[in-house]
Amino acid sequence: MQNRHPADELADVRSEIRRLEDREQELRAYLLEHPEDRTGIEYIASIAEQRRSRVDIKALADEIGHSLMQRLTHFTACRMVRLWERIEETAANDGG
Repeated sequence: MQNRHPADELADVRSEIRRLEDREQELRAYLLEHPEDRTGIEYIASIAEQRRSRVDIKALADEIGHSLMQRLTHFTACRMVRLWERIEETAANDGG
């Protein structure tokens, strides 16, 4: 097996994750649509609902005032690794 550069391997892993997430959504949809078929050989699927509350940041700022909202808002930094596919310049490589 060829050693892959970490950037290339990361792209491979992300592609596989996308493929698996797509498959997860297909299986999830099937189980939601077929309540009679949720028992497998090794696992049983159960469906649960969860409620979540969300805050409308713009509406909150409009209600309490933008200056108060700004004073109470904190930011954190995070580092991301973005990948861009390399496009070889064939003209430069061909000498033309």
